[in-house]
Amino acid sequence: MPEVVRDRDAASYLGSYALVLIAASIWGTTGVAARYSFDLGVSPEGILLLRLALVTPGYLYLVLHRPSLSLWVVALGTFVLGPYHVAYYNAVRYVGVSTASLLLYTHPVLVALASRPLLGERLDRLTALAIASAVSGATMVSLGDLSVDPIGLLLATASSALFSLYVLLSKRALTSGVRPEELALGTSTWALPTVALAYLARGASDYLLNPYVVAVALYLALIVTVLAYILYMRGLRRVRASVATVLSTAEPLTATALSYVLFGEPVTSLKACGGGLILLAVVVVSRSRG
Repeated sequence: MPEVVRDRDAASYLGSYALVLIAASIWGTTGVAARYSFDLGVSPEGILLLRLALVTPGYLYLVLHRPSLSLWVVALGTFVLGPYHVAYYNAVRYVGVSTASLLLYTHPVLVALASRPLLGERLDRLTALAIASAVSGATMVSLGDLSVDPIGLLLATASSALFSLYVLLSKRALTSGVRPEELALGTSTWALPTVALAYLARGASDYLLNPYVVAVALYLALIVTVLAYILYMRGLRRVRASVATVLSTAEPLTATALSYVLFGEPVTSLKACGGGLILLAVVVVSRSRG
């Protein structure tokens, strides 16, 4: 009987790993969708505004059917996720995807360092090895034409810190009883005011009702935000925050593969090696329990 329980426990953990991995892979399509919307003349804040506005009805439905207003959700959305979105999208505008991604994917290290004092999580050797492999792999995959614009570098560094904080505090909220669905949809909804302010500060000149723009925003809202964030939060409920960040490095791997398939962007030997390191990290971390 104890072996059956252990087997079920192992299967549950692997299922949670899979949820985080699937979510990260979906997030990897964001760059392609955003690139298409930018080509249509929409600003980063414009597409973000439409994306988050389309998520709001789902959160309102949850609140109306199971009334609750978690301060975790409000604070995380308003002060962490909203600023993260604005910082990262504008970092891409200033320094490009390669440099912004390179700095963003330092977040597994930040989460690993902070997860012990904030969450009481231990950092075992396998997880440390996986983090080193994942960060190295993400760096190799993200390398391209790097930029040193100081504003862009500052925004990209801020986005890494904010995403790390989002993961850590989301884990804390989940352990305190906040539902994954409420956390996923609620934080995106409460991020809307911050994004709206940033949008208005730019002059609100986008034509957001272009049907192609709306189609992109619907994809970003329903698949990249609603589906992926719910999957991620359900997985994060069971796995350690440091492990989740390792699995999330599948995102640049997906983005690179899509760029090759859709835009013919070359996959260099360096990027291929980086992808191998990310896959190695996923295999290694799956052998670490948390």
